[in-house]
Amino acid sequence: MIYLLFIALPVIGLVMMYNRGNPWFAFGLTMPYASEANFERVDSLKSWHEMLANLGYFVIGLHAAAALAHHYFWKDNTLLRMMPRKRS
Repeated sequence: MIYLLFIALPVIGLVMMYNRGNPWFAFGLTMPYASEANFERVDSLKSWHEMLANLGYFVIGLHAAAALAHHYFWKDNTLLRMMPRKRS
């Protein structure tokens, strides 16, 4: 699910910038834009973008909390297996 958010959020952002109807730049290039602005679509995309971003924050926080729960409450080696090994 996190990987889907990594793809969906930038795509929604690009479509939102396109529909604003103003020239915009990315990586030093002028990006394409709509000849007529569609602010209703921009508002809809902005609400989706914001909702998915908040969902992403929640999922990442839940993932971190689950890793800590495995380490401190269940005392299994789940978190230790994710950490890089110490070289001695």
